[in-house]
Amino acid sequence: MSDDPGNVTKGRAVIAWVVAPVVAIAFFPTILLLVIGMAPSIVAYIIDKRPRKVTARSIGYLNFAGALPYALQLWTGQNTISGVMALVMEPAALMIMYGAAAVGWTLNFIMAPIMSAYLAVQHESKSRSIGSRQEKLVKEWGSEVKGQAAVPAAPQKPVEQGMAEENKTFKGEPGTAEDPAEEEEAT
Repeated sequence: MSDDPGNVTKGRAVIAWVVAPVVAIAFFPTILLLVIGMAPSIVAYIIDKRPRKVTARSIGYLNFAGALPYALQLWTGQNTISGVMALVMEPAALMIMYGAAAVGWTLNFIMAPIMSAYLAVQHESKSRSIGSRQEKLVKEWGSEVKGQAAVPAAPQKPVEQGMAEENKTFKGEPGTAEDPAEEEEAT
């Protein structure tokens, strides 16, 4: 195989298609237990539309934590399909597996608003800190620190004089036409 990324991907795909069936056959009772016990995680993976599957991951980790003791029990005891069925028919086992997934769902729903509020408070605190630091710098160095250089103001006309000039222009007095073509016709 060369270092071409396309060949590496094809090689991994071939290995996966060869190794996956062997593993599925060798560990079929464990896989069956995990498929039954981790059904909430599978559903979460299907319905989670976000690219990183954050909801499915949070539920899956806790669901796996609830299913792992029963997988270990299966490995140390009767590692057959009948052993899986005996574990799955225990209401306490399914309740623990699915309860762990429910904790994942609960954390997913509770943590989003809590983190939102925390980040909003943190943002506000940082904004105030930056504002007070900016005020200190302005007092020490002047308004140029803010990037607001002093712009010389244009001389302003008195209000009455400015309004009189505007009225002349709009009343249509001779020599004050708005359109230059009208002014040419008048002359």
